[in-house]
Amino acid sequence: MHASSLIPISLPSDSKEKLENLIKDLSKIKWEKGEYYFHNFIDYYQLPQIILVEQTWNTEFTKEQWLYLQTIYDRYLITASPITNKQTISSEKYLIPDWFQGECRILSKSPTLKKRWWVFQGAFELYRFELPRSIKILCHTPAHLKTSNGEWKKIVLNKNACFNVIRREKYQSRVKNSKDELSISEPKEAFIIEDPTNHDEFIIPPGVPLRFATLIKEHELHVQYQNHTGSFTFPEILMRYEFPLDIEIQTHLPIDLMNFKAQIKLEKFCVAKTILAYILDSEQPRMVELSPLTQFTIRCAKCLTYGLPQQDEKSNEKFDEKEYQAYEDVRSKMNTVFDNVAEIYRGKIQVGTAEEVECIERAYELSVKMWNDGKKPIEQTYLSVEEAFKVIKENVKEEIPKPEIQPKRFTVHASADPSNPYNEVIDYENMDAVNKTNEERLSKKDENRSKSLSKRSSSSKRQQQQPPPKQPALVVQQLPPPMLLPPESFEKTIKAIPEILYTEFLPPTKSKKSSKSSNHESSK
Repeated sequence: MHASSLIPISLPSDSKEKLENLIKDLSKIKWEKGEYYFHNFIDYYQLPQIILVEQTWNTEFTKEQWLYLQTIYDRYLITASPITNKQTISSEKYLIPDWFQGECRILSKSPTLKKRWWVFQGAFELYRFELPRSIKILCHTPAHLKTSNGEWKKIVLNKNACFNVIRREKYQSRVKNSKDELSISEPKEAFIIEDPTNHDEFIIPPGVPLRFATLIKEHELHVQYQNHTGSFTFPEILMRYEFPLDIEIQTHLPIDLMNFKAQIKLEKFCVAKTILAYILDSEQPRMVELSPLTQFTIRCAKCLTYGLPQQDEKSNEKFDEKEYQAYEDVRSKMNTVFDNVAEIYRGKIQVGTAEEVECIERAYELSVKMWNDGKKPIEQTYLSVEEAFKVIKENVKEEIPKPEIQPKRFTVHASADPSNPYNEVIDYENMDAVNKTNEERLSKKDENRSKSLSKRSSSSKRQQQQPPPKQPALVVQQLPPPMLLPPESFEKTIKAIPEILYTEFLPPTKSKKSSKSSNHESSK
């Protein structure tokens, strides 16, 4: 950590007085004698927390200095270069967080829109589309492979395999019960998908837990998505456009950067993580950006370590409720002192060092490589049931590789999907929208815009009236992806599915209840 990372902050007089009293209260709290590595502490304890510096190592801290660890500052960090009239390219690079509140306009003459995908959970969602339709399977999925004589054998579709949904067809199941009695179902409708490479066909009933993505065709996109005029926030730009991209920042221009150029070229981006912390000094408090990998040791409040194994401590020590409440009171009041400072800092544009820019570029290149590798056709589109059980147990968790070289102020991380940085779920506004009147559609327009990019963006800026689209509008919701089944549940689900399905039918078995009712009717 360099001295340049220590940022003096100015507090109002009442906040200064409050901070001075809180520092006095900290000396009354019992502190742990043992040391903890900083990176281990923040991995285990949720922030905010207050700590005492023990071994300073290569930091600018001093021993027994109070630090208030406020939050993990998690953001997308974009590298940008000033656009100059000169032929020489400026060596200065800006680092722009997606928390930046400014708006901008597009300068690039032919900006490239990112390809967009709908992500769905459940095979019944295929009823939305006219067939044929291309899809990508996003997780291992049970299905049945067509063999011969109208029989379909149970298999498991491979994750990331691509198929064409070609038609709907009826199928029938035939299952023997414990008494060896054959139960034949009524014919039911299912979807037939085809492997485009070898034309193998698979059947997927609507109830199958299919998670799939389908590329949004140009005519299905909202007309506003293809409009490059008006103003955009940075989250909107990350979601919409491929980089590099020329823009001009129009609002919230930084006043603390000398000769800042509003016209810039956005180049690359990655996920960046920082611990926002404060050196507690009643005379001159300072903010510090700490990489989660910073090497030094700390001591924490005694009340936080109750129940953890300790060396040379009494095993019958009881939890001190009053001690914890005193610590909690100081911690919560500390947040009121520094909360506004952090809010302003999150949105600041900074000049990046050569090391920081290089690390961001490497993380971005790693993201693109992962994305391109994921788009390559897989050799095997399906597995036998036994093979699938083995694969699921081996691949419980997929790790995203981290860049080897890290900057000093923050850590950089590859984005799992650079084409879709916020992992948003995109869906139709309303499947009945085609039948709505023009007036109803127009009244919905402002609501749709306000829903889109609800987190740190405002797509409602472009309020000009547009003719109602022929296709339903889109809504972007910030939702987490559906949870995948654990291996045990996946195995139970597969085993519960019939081994064979049939598309050549036998008369269905009548239930005993229906047989009794029919006999009763005939006796009348």
